[in-house]
Amino acid sequence: MFDELPPLSWLRAFEATARLGNFTRAAEELNLTPSAVSYQIRALEARLGHKLFERRRRTLVMTRLAQSYLPVVSKAFADIDASTAGVFGRMGGERVTLRCMNSLNMLWLVPRIEAFRARHPDIALSLLSASWAEGGDSALIDLDIRYGEGLWSDGEVIPLMRHGVQPVCAPDLAGGMPALERGPLIEMAGVVDTWRHFFRLHLPETRPPSPDYVVDTSLMALELAERGLGHALVADIFAAPYLESGRLVRSCDRNLEARHGHFIVVPAHSDRNRHGVRAMIDWLGEIATDA
Repeated sequence: MFDELPPLSWLRAFEATARLGNFTRAAEELNLTPSAVSYQIRALEARLGHKLFERRRRTLVMTRLAQSYLPVVSKAFADIDASTAGVFGRMGGERVTLRCMNSLNMLWLVPRIEAFRARHPDIALSLLSASWAEGGDSALIDLDIRYGEGLWSDGEVIPLMRHGVQPVCAPDLAGGMPALERGPLIEMAGVVDTWRHFFRLHLPETRPPSPDYVVDTSLMALELAERGLGHALVADIFAAPYLESGRLVRSCDRNLEARHGHFIVVPAHSDRNRHGVRAMIDWLGEIATDA
C-alpha cells in the first residue's frame, strides 16, 4: 500500500524549497539546516529517478517535472492540513496577513470582516494598510489587494472586482452638471479616472475648473466632500456608505467606467493552498461579487 509514496519529510523539503526558492529559507521554515534540506531533496530525486532542481550559481530552478509535481504535493499537504483541522481542531490557530490600500480597508473590508471571523474563528487576522498599491515590504504579507491593471509580476494575480467612478458632494452643493462646472472640485492624485476624463466624456466643450484640493486617498476625498468643500470623483464602492447614510449625494447622474480594477496578489513566497490563505481568497471573491 502506497508503495510509490516517498517519505513525507522529503516531500515537505521539496514543497518548501520550491515555494521559497532556496534551501536556506526552506530550512528556516522546517527548523532544519540547509544541508539537511539539500540532502532530503537529493534523496527524493534519487528515489524518483529524476532531477527536481537545476542548481545554478546561488539559485535553484525547478525542472518541468518539478513544476508539474509541486501543485500535487502542495494540494496534498493542504488537504491533510484542512482535514486535520476539521476533525481535531486547529492547534494554536493560524494567522493570515492581508494588506490593501487604506480606503479599501476602511470603507469596504472592515465593515465586512466580522463575517469572515464568524465563518473562520480559527483564523486570526493581521490587516495592514498601504497608501499606494505597491508600497512597503511584502516579505510578511500573505495576500495583497492592489488597484491597477493587474500586470504585476511578483506573484499570482487574481481579479477581484471592477467598479464605476461617480461624482459625489454634500447635499448643499448638489445641482447636476452646472454645479460641477462651477466647482469646487476635489481631485485624486495617482489615478487614471480623473475630472479631466469625466468632463471630456460628459461636457466635451467645457474645461474643468482647477481642483481646490488634491488628495491621495478616496477616504480623504470623501471626508472633504462631506464637509461641503467640493465634489469628489470616487469609486462607487467607497461612496456607497456615505450615500446610504445621506452624508453625501450624487452630484449628477453621470459616471465613468473605471479603467483599472482591484486584484488579489498572492506573493511568490506565500502559499495559496494554506488553509487560511485559501479561505480568505474564497471569501473575498464572494463579497466582491455582492459589492
